[in-house]
Amino acid sequence: MVFRFNYLPDIALADAALEVWADSWGELLAGATAAMTALMVVPEDLKPLKQQTVEVRAESVGQLLYDWLSELIFLKDTVGLLVVSAQVEVVAGESWCAASRLQGDTIDPARHRLGRDVKAVTYHRFEVTQRGSEFYAKIVLDI
Repeated sequence: MVFRFNYLPDIALADAALEVWADSWGELLAGATAAMTALMVVPEDLKPLKQQTVEVRAESVGQLLYDWLSELIFLKDTVGLLVVSAQVEVVAGESWCAASRLQGDTIDPARHRLGRDVKAVTYHRFEVTQRGSEFYAKIVLDI
C-alpha cells in the first residue's frame, strides 16, 4: 500500500486538517483512514482484533471519501472501532463504490494512548483531485 499524509496546523484552530497523497483512489481512502486513526490514538497501540466489512456508495469520488470517513467515525462512536488497517477497493461506474474488510481494535483507554476525538468530517477546504498519476485529498476534521 502506497500513501502518505501530512497534517496542516495552519488551516483551522478547533479542527484538524490533513493532506493525503496516494497512487490510487483506494490507497487515498486507506491513507485518509490511517491519518484519521493516528489523530485519535497512537497507531502502534492498536491490534487487529476485530474485522468489519464496510461498503460505501456515492455520486462522486469526493463524496465517497467524505462518506467513507463519516462511516468510520460512526463505527468509532457506536461500537468503539478504531481501524488498524484498511485495504480499500474503489470502483467507479454510474456511482462510486468503496469496499473494505477493515482490521480494527476496540477503544480501550487502559491499552491505548488516546489523542483527539474526531467528531465529523467537514466541507471546509475539502478537496479531492487527481494530479497526473497522483491522487490527492485535503480534509478538515471536526474535533
